[in-house]
Amino acid sequence: MLVRIARACHRRRWTTLLGWLLAALTLASVGGMAGTDFDSEYDLPGTDSQRAYDVLERHFPEQAAGTGDIVLHADAGLDAPGVRERARDVLAAARTADPVVADVVPFDDAARGGLVSDDGTTATARIVFTVGRTEVPDEAAGEIERRLTGMSGDGLQVELSGTMFAPKPSTGLSESVGLGAALVILLAAFGSLAMAGLPVLAALTGLLTAMGLVMLLSKAMNVPDFSMSVAVMIVLGVAVDYALFIAVRYRSARREGHDADRAVALAAGTSGAAVLFAGTTVIVSLGGMFFMGVPFVYGLAVSCMLGVAATLGLALTLVPALLGIADRWLTPRGRLERRGAGARGPGAYERAPGPYEKLLRGRPLAVVIGATALLLVLCAPLAAMRLGSADAGNAPASDTTRRAHELKQEAFGPGATAPLMVVADLRGASPGDTAGLAERLRRAPGVAHVSPPATSPDGRAGVITVVPRTDAQDEATPRLVRELRETALPEAAAGTPMRLHVGGVTATFQDLTDRMADRLAVFILAVVVISALVLAVMFRSPVVSVQAVVLTLLSLGVSYGLLVAVFQWGWAAGPLGAGATGPLESYLPMTLMALLFGLGMDYQVFVLARIREARLRGADARDAVAEGLRDSRRVVLAAALIMAAVFASFALSPDRIMKQFGLGLAGGVLVAAAAVLVVTPALLTYLGDRAWPRPARRPGVPAAGPRPEAAARSDEPTRT
Repeated sequence: MLVRIARACHRRRWTTLLGWLLAALTLASVGGMAGTDFDSEYDLPGTDSQRAYDVLERHFPEQAAGTGDIVLHADAGLDAPGVRERARDVLAAARTADPVVADVVPFDDAARGGLVSDDGTTATARIVFTVGRTEVPDEAAGEIERRLTGMSGDGLQVELSGTMFAPKPSTGLSESVGLGAALVILLAAFGSLAMAGLPVLAALTGLLTAMGLVMLLSKAMNVPDFSMSVAVMIVLGVAVDYALFIAVRYRSARREGHDADRAVALAAGTSGAAVLFAGTTVIVSLGGMFFMGVPFVYGLAVSCMLGVAATLGLALTLVPALLGIADRWLTPRGRLERRGAGARGPGAYERAPGPYEKLLRGRPLAVVIGATALLLVLCAPLAAMRLGSADAGNAPASDTTRRAHELKQEAFGPGATAPLMVVADLRGASPGDTAGLAERLRRAPGVAHVSPPATSPDGRAGVITVVPRTDAQDEATPRLVRELRETALPEAAAGTPMRLHVGGVTATFQDLTDRMADRLAVFILAVVVISALVLAVMFRSPVVSVQAVVLTLLSLGVSYGLLVAVFQWGWAAGPLGAGATGPLESYLPMTLMALLFGLGMDYQVFVLARIREARLRGADARDAVAEGLRDSRRVVLAAALIMAAVFASFALSPDRIMKQFGLGLAGGVLVAAAAVLVVTPALLTYLGDRAWPRPARRPGVPAAGPRPEAAARSDEPTRT
């Protein structure tokens, strides 16, 4: 099937190219005209924080609206001559900043959320919006930020806090840097502008297609606001790699003497099949995210799945067309060998081995043990991995939310930036039932401040704000949440019809972390088992599939360890602009697992497919490893460097989440490629025929793709 599709696109090359360009431009244009409707609302059905939010939405609609804080600071005191008037001017400007602002609660209205520090130097006023916090338009938030922070000066500092004012993911610079790096690496590796330009053109087409698909998807389901950035990053990386794998196999076949039609058939039947399997593995791994029970993750998974699916379509259709268009530059006439002169015969793999091949043949077990030990050492930081959610304290110091965060903590204590909301569903309870609740909360260990209870207008719900002694990322804060839910609140509600819940942003992120941690092991097991079974069927070797899975897991462990070292321990955090240290995002391990397991398998499949090709031509096990490695190591190394460069370029984004994704994927891909080029050939050399229990020659078509001879033969007429 792949051969027929590739040949058809190769023959109708200009139609295929124009069709893809038209489709990509149409999708991007339609998506742009439709606009985006990204969301960062973390709905968590079945959790205590979600139940608290549901009660607030029913009985305290104003509590469910989006809010942000204006933080005012004056070293001389807010009551100093002229300062208080200027502070009130700031509040007046906020009220008229945009129609999306419903109200501004003054800092001297403590009953409604205003706060003034004991020394009178810092105060917070609350902005109440007409929409939810995740629905405030970026343009409106940006205008409010520019207007209010621009009023700082003459002893008054104005900063803003709230998710709507946090820096938004931006990928424009990353895309340019990533593609530029890919072009440079391709030119250095292959010395051909055609070989460099073809994968980049495929990547740009995939980029437009994926962006259009994700924008349209945001209209149909809840898609997190960073999904576009992640999808773009994945598409750029895999599009270049997949196009490169097929193009290199095509050029190799042309240099062996095959005509263009047969060469494209060979490339589609071997590298094309490997690309199809690798991309399908990524999609299947991403599909596993649906079992995590977290709705906002579904949008992220579908965004990435659409991007990878589009990339697969490009690789299997557009790339054969581009190969036909660029054939004269990919394989100049003077460099083409006479037809058949370069075709491999039984002795073609009997070449003088290089230094590394001599090491593999002489001490393969030592290479396996040494490389595996090194990978395990690099995985060591994984033991210290802590999951959570970044807050404004992790943002760059140049960001207004970071400065507001620090001012709040200095003035009101660390817990002022991590308030908890104890929500009471009264359900017929009398006012006396809530009388002792606030006092009981004050006695809970780790509580710094408890607000007076507020009752809803209908009298059916109540809410109390609890300020911890520690900030959101301190390990004591999750313990306080558990203490309230497991001890303090059940004791307070005993003997009453009240139902008490702990909500708020801090509690929601803790519930998200707990759910991810609870289901991560099952997710990993499912992905590992499915991938191992598919690999075993593809290569007819359980040993090959198990080693591929184990190496991919070790690469994933190294990626996690790298993130722990940078974002938790602070190694090289300054040059990377990673901000203050803190836990890794709770959904990051799951998403990296889904992506890296598929991406790491790319290199395994490509190398193993080349080794299997040699086996099918009759080479013994060790010779097949040597030939497969010689045929694939340069392209695998170049592909890994390209993908790592693309991913690492996304660490340039000011967004901490994108930095974690970019750095984790870049490190994981490099380690996966190195492991494939070192451990896999060493292990297969050591095992010899034991790694391939079935005979190499057998009737029929191998799962890794048609034999080169079979792919080249066809009853269809040949066109060059």
